[in-house]
Amino acid sequence: MPSAKIFCALHAVVGVILGIVATIGSMTNQTDEGFWSLGPWSLLVFPVVNAGLGFLTGIFFAWAYNLFSQWFGGIEFELEEI
Repeated sequence: MPSAKIFCALHAVVGVILGIVATIGSMTNQTDEGFWSLGPWSLLVFPVVNAGLGFLTGIFFAWAYNLFSQWFGGIEFELEEI
């Protein structure tokens, strides 16, 4: 679950950025096609949808990592004191 929460938060930030771009694009674009038609709603829709997809992605990748690490071994770090 911790990795799913991190993926969720990161994707929400990306969603905010995409929402800002889509809102600016909807103000400059005169056509009502695709996500340009969302207008200011994209500031709400994009972060929520991206966060949800990021959460699901985080769950999937954590599951896949746990599965494959049993076969190939996990990631090991060796730290030295400087």
